[in-house]
Amino acid sequence: MIVLVVILIVLVALLGYLLYINYKRAEIATKYCEAYVQFISTLYYRFTQTRDRMKEIDRIGSFKADDEVGVIFTDIDESIDNLYEFITKYVNANQTEESKKTKD
Repeated sequence: MIVLVVILIVLVALLGYLLYINYKRAEIATKYCEAYVQFISTLYYRFTQTRDRMKEIDRIGSFKADDEVGVIFTDIDESIDNLYEFITKYVNANQTEESKKTKD
């Protein structure tokens, strides 16, 4: 009987330790996810500023019409649009789901 109690105590202690380790890992993963979301948002903001500045510089459209430079303009616009779609699809969707959970 005493052996069974000791085995159960050791098992409970082991499971508690494993839960503690997983909890710490989840905290670290959450910090990385938050940093990732902040990085993506900052990147989108910087890209948007770059696109606005490029459009301001090229008011006439001469750079956009040029073959080599026009390709870069188009690529930057597409990159910004793709990043915006990613943010609205994944980042903002996750934030709205979290806000719904906190309201409930």
